[in-house]
Amino acid sequence: MMKVAVIGVGHWGIKHVDEYIQLGHNVTICDKSKENINNCKDRFDTVEVKNLEAILNDKEITCVSICTPNHTHYDVASKCLMAKKHVFLEKPIATNIDDAEKLIKLSKKNNVILQIGHVYRFNNSVKKAKEIVNNCELGNIYSVNFSWTNFEPTFANIGIILDLGIHPVDIIDNIFGGKYDNIKSRGWGLRQENTEFAIINYRLTTSENQSIFINIELSWLNPIRKREMVVIGSKKTLQVDCVNQKIFLIDNISKNKKEIPITPNNTIRDELEYFIDSSEKNQAVSSPYPNGSIAKHILEIILNAEIENFDKR
Repeated sequence: MMKVAVIGVGHWGIKHVDEYIQLGHNVTICDKSKENINNCKDRFDTVEVKNLEAILNDKEITCVSICTPNHTHYDVASKCLMAKKHVFLEKPIATNIDDAEKLIKLSKKNNVILQIGHVYRFNNSVKKAKEIVNNCELGNIYSVNFSWTNFEPTFANIGIILDLGIHPVDIIDNIFGGKYDNIKSRGWGLRQENTEFAIINYRLTTSENQSIFINIELSWLNPIRKREMVVIGSKKTLQVDCVNQKIFLIDNISKNKKEIPITPNNTIRDELEYFIDSSEKNQAVSSPYPNGSIAKHILEIILNAEIENFDKR
């Protein structure tokens, strides 16, 4: 049992509180919103409330989850790392590459874990998809298509590419690795100034020098929640429902479609359990570890799509 702090207990942070308690840890919470604090205390009467400074100075708190808005990630995470706390930071690692590099250096300098919330690296359907691809069951891979959609209210200070696009780009990096180029994106803000619907395209070149076309649709306007990946190969096609963790293998010629059995998992719990285990050992315990360097690479791709190669409609 450990003493863990969760900084930011809104929609996503309260999930961290729940999972840490389910895992048997003592949880301290921190949030500038009294409403968020009260909601959390109403659900979990065992939590302790402290401000950020008190958390930083509490020697018994060795691990923190940071679930604050994107633009605050660097400020909060840097303070925690300098206080020699192991940090789980929800994606993105930062909003620019310089801040990402500074966080990586602080983690190394203070000899503490920096894990970024790329949750789909712990998703069993994505793990199985990676296994199928690596076994060459699909033949040569032609393209990977993502539909990453759900309805959200308007946001004053975030756009969909940085906030939501991290996940499909990270899944691609996790499964295929390789180098990207020729990245393009288009986006629209229909209810707000910031982009809330976007298309991202780029070419991925694998270590085997195979070119794969990547197409990503992102939407906060579509009420049909989808987290779907379709991997099209020369022989077979893989359809992955990342929410319900279901996988279907489709023969391109016969159109025969069969479900591949997998056991769905609680991805948030698994990634937080992994974080705690890594923190106790003070080292990453296995390969899916989404460290600062991985997160910086994914951020680079996203920023290239969002800023340098963006065509606003």
